[in-house]
Amino acid sequence: MEHLLAEIRAIGVERGSYGGPGWANYAASYFNDTNRFCRVASQVLKPDARAVVVVGNSILQGVEIPVDNILSALASRHGLATEAIHIIRQKRVGASIVSSSVRQGAKTAAQLYESAVVLKRV
Repeated sequence: MEHLLAEIRAIGVERGSYGGPGWANYAASYFNDTNRFCRVASQVLKPDARAVVVVGNSILQGVEIPVDNILSALASRHGLATEAIHIIRQKRVGASIVSSSVRQGAKTAAQLYESAVVLKRV
């Protein structure tokens, strides 16, 4: 995750908080919240209980963020095992979306998708 944030932060530095640095801070805040969610989930789930968390990947500044994989890694730090990751929806996305003025990055072949991450308390 650190290398993804560094890559995003380096894009459009001249735009300040509207460029890569702002988007990197946004993503870091999101994953801080995700980490907090994992901590609480590990405290409230009974042993062998499962939580199914639906998340979507993201594209920030043209950089694909695999949210499901990062959630899985964060969950493992809190005693939650990833039992499965199921792609539940893929969305075809054209350059007008992933390389729009909002996302300001190099063109990418990445597709947006949603996945169900099955976490189990061990």
